[in-house]
Amino acid sequence: MNAIKGTNRLILDDMRWYLMLFSLITLMLTAVYLAVGFIFDVAFTTQLFGPMYGGICAFAVAGLITLYPVAIGLGSTRIQFLKSFYLISAWMVVGTITILNVIYLIMHLLHEAGWLGVTFYQLGRLHSSHYQFLSYLWIDLMVGFLVLGLSIFLTVCWIRLGMRNFLILFFGLGLILTLAFVLSDLSALVQWFTSINILVFATVLGALSWGLILCTYPMMKNAPLTIKGRKD
Repeated sequence: MNAIKGTNRLILDDMRWYLMLFSLITLMLTAVYLAVGFIFDVAFTTQLFGPMYGGICAFAVAGLITLYPVAIGLGSTRIQFLKSFYLISAWMVVGTITILNVIYLIMHLLHEAGWLGVTFYQLGRLHSSHYQFLSYLWIDLMVGFLVLGLSIFLTVCWIRLGMRNFLILFFGLGLILTLAFVLSDLSALVQWFTSINILVFATVLGALSWGLILCTYPMMKNAPLTIKGRKD
């Protein structure tokens, strides 16, 4: 029980630190945009989701690399660490996206009241150009889970394969995808994307992200405590 509580506390404290840090960065960025709008009396559109999604990615990568060996060294098992990390990572996404959308809501109300000329772009606009809090929140949440899933999956691949093998695989797949996009006719893909329901599409992406996360469970059950070196 002590090992379980210690693992949860370790990950939770780290999550709280990342949440506070990137929320502060987002608030400071908001203040800068508002100051520019008020001082220069200009209206423009910008975005705030970059720092929050970056925080999710940073927590996922740093948590697996730094907290994993510490937790095992303090007596936790790999399985217990993974369960705790998955759960707290999900709360990290929920927390960051909720804070982000509360900021968006306040800015939207100020803009509608005519007090603010600055508008903030949200991914939910792909679904509807009219502001819808719940729909926008859901889409941001699913994208947040996608960022989390990709970050955890790629980090686990890095841990298991080592730096050299991971980079070879990563750049190899990147080259194949780049050639596929460059040499293919993307008009059909663009037409398909503009015709689908973005809410359903975002939900599918969120579900796939959890599929990626669960795929890392068997990969990490017997993973080494340190990343393989270049010669491994």
